[in-house]
Amino acid sequence: MSPRHALAILRPACLAAVIALGAPQVGLGSDGNLQSVLLEAGCPRFQLEKLFDRDGVTSYRANCFGSAHKVVIVSCIKGVCVREGTQEEQPE
Repeated sequence: MSPRHALAILRPACLAAVIALGAPQVGLGSDGNLQSVLLEAGCPRFQLEKLFDRDGVTSYRANCFGSAHKVVIVSCIKGVCVREGTQEEQPE
């Protein structure tokens, strides 16, 4: 098997593995240390929702995946991100 053929087979398999494992989402390059703030908050795997984006200020809500569901709000100003708050939801 040629290297080109092996690479053509390997690429879709790697993409499928990343999708299946639910790789963490990272913010945009302009969001600076967004991912490190989320990791520090105990949120390595998350679904990100943009709440606000105006005049260089962007706020996100991260729904964290793990043993306990957490919602972390992060605000970024010119590439510097800080955690605004954390809510933990208890199972009913």
